[in-house]
Amino acid sequence: MTSQDIESEKKRKLLYTYWHKLKYFKTIESSKYSQVQKSEVQSFIIKYIRDGLEDEFGKKFQLSRRHAFTAKELHTAYLKKQNSQQYSLSNFHFHIKSLVEDGYLKEIVKILEGRHYIAYYGRTAIVITEQLDNILTDSIMQDIFNPMKQMAKDLNPEIDSETIDKLVDESVLLLEEYYFKLFSWIKDKYPLLYKSKIDIHEFVIIAGHFAFFCKDFAKNLEKVGTLIGLDKIMEYERYKDEKEI
Repeated sequence: MTSQDIESEKKRKLLYTYWHKLKYFKTIESSKYSQVQKSEVQSFIIKYIRDGLEDEFGKKFQLSRRHAFTAKELHTAYLKKQNSQQYSLSNFHFHIKSLVEDGYLKEIVKILEGRHYIAYYGRTAIVITEQLDNILTDSIMQDIFNPMKQMAKDLNPEIDSETIDKLVDESVLLLEEYYFKLFSWIKDKYPLLYKSKIDIHEFVIIAGHFAFFCKDFAKNLEKVGTLIGLDKIMEYERYKDEKEI
């Protein structure tokens, strides 16, 4: 094996090993995070890299899944998707550049393939979440919870409005505390989560529904639910859609 082959083999192993040296969590500015979530191509790219791929090189050297890809590999994988739009390779280069600038991706290594060095791109963190500077004043939280506060006040005019505001704000802070605990749990259990190939981003969303295991949050949420009438929900019949009528 030539020195060039040895160097290429060493670089190629980085496509697998860099992943296990990444930091677990990274926050992205809300506007950039929202923009990526709305982009079909960019969402695909960061998810495909996160999921990784088992290939022959990795199996040969007993490495884990590969989590770094070229623009061409990402483009080819996207085109294989069912009902995918026919974006060009140059379009993928544009989106990858944007994801690098926004802090989602980074160049892992360039490997000599034929006469040219080809860049492989990977993620900057295992889990990338939206940055909330102050959860009680962030515009997204206000958009969600301010209408709920107003609804609770309209349904309960006999209750002081400040009491309702405080109760809902406490729910938000307790929910934030739950997610901090959840992220600590994910960091602790990550080797098992990685082995199971579970989608961490989707898992975080699903795990959010188990916040009732936090007793303080469950107790507080029950009070808020009562204020907006959700305690009466079991009295209603199942909603029938048009197909059932």
